[in-house]
Amino acid sequence: MTMVKTPQQIETALWKELCYTKYAAKTLRRLRGGTANFVYHAQLHVPLPSGVSEVLVKHGEDYVAANPDFALTTLRCEIESLSMRMLSNLPHVASPGYDVSTPEMYYFDCNTNTQVHEYLPNAINLKDYALKHYQRPVSTETKVQCIQLGEALGEWLRKFHVWGGEFDGGAQVQAPVMRNQVAWNTDMQALKKTLNYDQLLRMVHEFPGLLEEHEHVLREIIDMVAAERQDKSRLDVIHGDFWTGNVLLPDAALQENPPTPVKIVDWEMAQLGIRAEDVGQLIAELWQLKLYKGIYAGLWIIEGFVAGYGTIDTAFGFRALLHVGAHMVCFGSRTANWGTRSQNEYIARIGRDVLLRAWEKDRQAFKGHDLHCLLW
Repeated sequence: MTMVKTPQQIETALWKELCYTKYAAKTLRRLRGGTANFVYHAQLHVPLPSGVSEVLVKHGEDYVAANPDFALTTLRCEIESLSMRMLSNLPHVASPGYDVSTPEMYYFDCNTNTQVHEYLPNAINLKDYALKHYQRPVSTETKVQCIQLGEALGEWLRKFHVWGGEFDGGAQVQAPVMRNQVAWNTDMQALKKTLNYDQLLRMVHEFPGLLEEHEHVLREIIDMVAAERQDKSRLDVIHGDFWTGNVLLPDAALQENPPTPVKIVDWEMAQLGIRAEDVGQLIAELWQLKLYKGIYAGLWIIEGFVAGYGTIDTAFGFRALLHVGAHMVCFGSRTANWGTRSQNEYIARIGRDVLLRAWEKDRQAFKGHDLHCLLW
């Protein structure tokens, strides 16, 4: 049985662990927002040679920090550490307005599952940024900035996907190091399938009027997804949790000089999976901004994101839309504190329709649709 530690026990252990490293902390302050892990801001006793004096400390246990009854493998911490170290070789996506990259990984202890990352001062995730800055009427200039942000994110994701699929030395029989590493993350791969697809059947009981008559189709979709994961030739290195909560930027007005830094974080779900699911997850979360809150910036970022990701075929577009639909039903309809029961049902209905039309490969259904850019 897993022994659950108190936050004070964890914090005390971190103080002791860090004091024997160059990351010895002068202050340690727990940050809000960490669901799976215990996350802290640390002020260093002695700045690093680079001048860095603040870092982010991330500690994992074999359970979810916000829900200790939910067991979770600590292999996720090692996967994240290895992924971030390898991602330091992935070039930034730099544009006049944005610079997209991953934070620097400074330290990891596989015995304690403690990591030290680059700290991003005054950072906010893209979801909260949109809720804070885009609910009021916005200008034409803001629309252009949103499209450009989407383009930068799309270009970065495409580069990551392509980079993760490259072979060392051009030898087609040797998978790259990152692919070999994330292939071990089978528990998180299974968790992703459970949360995104198996859960569709549980949602039938939540919204029987919307989903009950389509249960046979939902089962077919779940079977297809299971078959995909059995065929390793169809799987690629993916982020695994590519949503607005894992895109960080400064909580300030967007600017061009210097470009706004954008960081892609939280790599413990990195796995072998379907690239279209990374695309679909971000689109679903951006679309929710418009559907729940009337924030059209979500659609503008989607427009830029799809354009920045680049050419995709129809099969990819439908697979991304399938994931959008599943995400809306399983997650969007249950977003905490976002809407009334009737609004939740509205989101579930929209997600269902996207899911079914994507499964049927009904291209005409998406003509003039909010997400038409994936197919038209």
